[in-house]
Amino acid sequence: MEVQVAETGPCSRSLTITVPPTLVNEHLDRMFQSATQQIHMKGFRPGKVPRNLVEKRFGNGILAEAKEQMLNRFFGEACRSKDLNPVGRIAIDDFEKLEVKPGQQLKFIAKIDVRPTFELKVSKGLEVEGFEGEASDLDVDNALKEIVHQKRTIQPTSEAAADGDFLKCDYSFLDGNGKEVLSRSAAQLNTRLPLHGVEEAAYTHAVIGAKAGTTIEMAITFPANFEKEAVRGQQGKVVAKVAEVLRVTPPPVDEELAKGLEFGSLAELRADLKQRITAEKTRLGKGRQEEQALQQLMEQHSIPVPPSLVEEQKQAALGSLAQRLQQNGAKDEEIQKKLEESQAEAQQDAERRVRLFFLIEAVAKQNKLFVTENDVEGELRAIALANSSENVQFSAAQVREHLERENRLGELRLALLERKVRDFLRENAKIVDKKGS
Repeated sequence: MEVQVAETGPCSRSLTITVPPTLVNEHLDRMFQSATQQIHMKGFRPGKVPRNLVEKRFGNGILAEAKEQMLNRFFGEACRSKDLNPVGRIAIDDFEKLEVKPGQQLKFIAKIDVRPTFELKVSKGLEVEGFEGEASDLDVDNALKEIVHQKRTIQPTSEAAADGDFLKCDYSFLDGNGKEVLSRSAAQLNTRLPLHGVEEAAYTHAVIGAKAGTTIEMAITFPANFEKEAVRGQQGKVVAKVAEVLRVTPPPVDEELAKGLEFGSLAELRADLKQRITAEKTRLGKGRQEEQALQQLMEQHSIPVPPSLVEEQKQAALGSLAQRLQQNGAKDEEIQKKLEESQAEAQQDAERRVRLFFLIEAVAKQNKLFVTENDVEGELRAIALANSSENVQFSAAQVREHLERENRLGELRLALLERKVRDFLRENAKIVDKKGS
């Protein structure tokens, strides 16, 4: 077999593979011999069907299968003979036109991408910023403010209306002659949202300071879409009798709040918040350090990328975007426009992710970082636990079976390797600045 390799790009190769007739015949002989052993024809004992009859009746199908087998076989042998490790998509020129014939050579061109070659620089001592991982009292206070904000309720108040309050009232629209044209009962007015047609300053002046039992008036220019067509565009006024002033009120930060959240005391709630915030600040801080270290490595290395891998990543990202848009109810034209607008960004992001993949792989190799079966098993148990409930319990074996069925166990291993590399870079980095997170 003759193999010629041409470099068509930093990570691209073109292989011209010529298989001599002798090897073609040997392969075909084995296939036809196997076929004669398996095919049953009336009038012939099993395994005794003449080859010429097999060729006549089944030859085209056998030759088509032979082409698939021979391309795979001789392509693999060619890569091994030239020490090539293909990545991404493999393209065979004029695949449909290729024919396998007894006594004739098989010549084909395979276009592949290969792993980039680069020399990894030192991956220890990369400079990263420090962070404050401990939650402060202010952090806890802000978390409590967010909790009470989420639990706020709207309640009547005897105080005068203030900015942000609501007025529950009956009000009427009067025309320029003082005749009622429309009325509403038990309606709510928002102190921050003027009635359509009422000037903002006049509306604010009327509602701020109002109390239950008072009557307020404000001038209005009836809008063009007012319900009563006869007064549209005319001047009039709105007369409202306030029944209640309603205020959005957060609950107090006290023992009752803590008990409502299933804590024994406010002190216990604060301690739990401090622990959670500390864990989150630490997680985010470590993540920033890892990103800083990886970014430095990216800037220090010029890594060519295999085009087919980039294209796969790009199309996967665009496919996910299209699916999300479709789920959100976007029309086909909107989806297509968004995909076209996202091409450049998707290309750039795909190139970065592919470079990052090879960089992480190089760091792992340089520092002898490996994913063990214990690592995989531990992650499978964690996934099983995270997805289990009181009613449904999953095991690590079930998770493994699912990932294998979906052909995603390799993704899990890659994710674990990346995690090890990130931990390594962070733990061996140099802290150059300490900032609050």
